[in-house]
Amino acid sequence: MVTMFTVNIQKGGALLPDTRRLVEVWDLSETAEVNLRRVSEGNLLGKATRRRLEDILLRCLAPRFVAPGAHVVTALKQLLQDHRAFAEAAYYETSRDELLLATFAEGPCFAWYEAGRARVTIDDTTTWLTEQAGAGMLPEWSPTVRTKVGRGLLAALRDFQILEGATVKRFAAPQLSVRGFAYVAFRLHEQGASSTALVTSAVWRRWMLSADRVEDLLHQAARAGVLTYGSAGTAVRIDWHVESVEEAIRAAA
Repeated sequence: MVTMFTVNIQKGGALLPDTRRLVEVWDLSETAEVNLRRVSEGNLLGKATRRRLEDILLRCLAPRFVAPGAHVVTALKQLLQDHRAFAEAAYYETSRDELLLATFAEGPCFAWYEAGRARVTIDDTTTWLTEQAGAGMLPEWSPTVRTKVGRGLLAALRDFQILEGATVKRFAAPQLSVRGFAYVAFRLHEQGASSTALVTSAVWRRWMLSADRVEDLLHQAARAGVLTYGSAGTAVRIDWHVESVEEAIRAAA
């Protein structure tokens, strides 16, 4: 069996309050190693046990927000007062690192939404996890473990406002702010996505966005001065007027 996915999502989920706290206390003048040691030694996340702190800090937050480079935390600091864009940027980085969350959101969830379904159940989720196990992407878990992971996926999508509801999870109205879009689009660009690949990326499905909605956000980003966007048939061109993700979210403010 070849296992592609990790299941850290069950350890932490969205972790938005912890993410916000990490970004608040992060010292941009220090290295990542110094910052992580200071957060750990001072228990700046306020966890009850050392084990819980290490799980959250080193297995969840560091891969999501520290490993990509110092510019990610720098950009997130700029978004601290914009709660919506902050959560959208955090969702992108979380789903980038947590492939299981990304695959679930942009695969079955998007298909269910496009088919007109109003909600996602734990049975839907555990059935999909069982299918992934059958395909060799996940271990053959017990029903109890599958349910725990499934609830972690649904809770994370609720916290990132893709779903809504405490017990019954319904699809929220699809939305992505211009600043959140600028953040994600530039992150895709800096990772090498071409203009066409950026426009057609499956990443936008994580927000349940149709192609028309993505194009509308591109036009909004263009009006904000983040980029120039043009299309003719299947030909697409994006010219960036910013050189960093920090500049992109400033321009889109």
